[in-house]
Amino acid sequence: MNQAPESLFLPHGKRAVLLLHAYSGSPNDVRMLARFLEKLDYTIYAPLFTGHGTLDPLDILQETSEQWWQDSQKAVTFLQEQGYQDIAVLGLSMGGTYATRLLSTIPDSFMGGGFFCSPIAPVKTNVTENFLLYAQQVLERNGAETTKEKVESYRPLVEQQLGMIEEQAHIAYEDLAKINRPFFMAQSGKDEMIDAKGVFKTAERLQQTTFTLKWYPRSGHVITVGPERRQLEQDVADFLASLGWREDYGEKNN
Repeated sequence: MNQAPESLFLPHGKRAVLLLHAYSGSPNDVRMLARFLEKLDYTIYAPLFTGHGTLDPLDILQETSEQWWQDSQKAVTFLQEQGYQDIAVLGLSMGGTYATRLLSTIPDSFMGGGFFCSPIAPVKTNVTENFLLYAQQVLERNGAETTKEKVESYRPLVEQQLGMIEEQAHIAYEDLAKINRPFFMAQSGKDEMIDAKGVFKTAERLQQTTFTLKWYPRSGHVITVGPERRQLEQDVADFLASLGWREDYGEKNN
């Protein structure tokens, strides 16, 4: 039996990076990126969203997108209570939606941030089918009886929940003009979950701040584990290094 995923906290230097995972994912989505950044002396926190990482897909479907927004805000508070003043926030897919909302809602809490393959601008997605496939795999892996009917019975719940997540993305999209910190966007060219071109609509709304848009032509949706992940890791590291961190050389500079 695989060990259930849990939140990942890697305390290192004074610069902290909050990494938020995807809809049907867990901190495992961003574990390799976390380990890469850890070696560069960043403190990393990748919280597990409520209901995720269990043996039952219904645990996710019984939660709300508002709960995950609360989880995202609590993650910032957690880092601040640990003494970290300089924080960047990045997220994959749904996690990127919440990262974007955080940057527009409490910009003073961050040095910068952004997303990887997140449908911020309204786009067509294949998330429902992907979640049903995920649900089937989880049930089979854990020896539960799976029938087509059982998996299909999740469909209305998934569609209802995705509607709520899209509302979160809509808020993020409408509030893009409030972001006043450097912003990073990564998009896969072979994204099988969302229309990749949506990232350009998002970029059009970010004229008020410095932004970086990176395109990965050979990658699929979960770009953090894809064929160009090393390039992504380096691009994220370069972006983070460019931020105006106050906590340089382990000293507090006012």
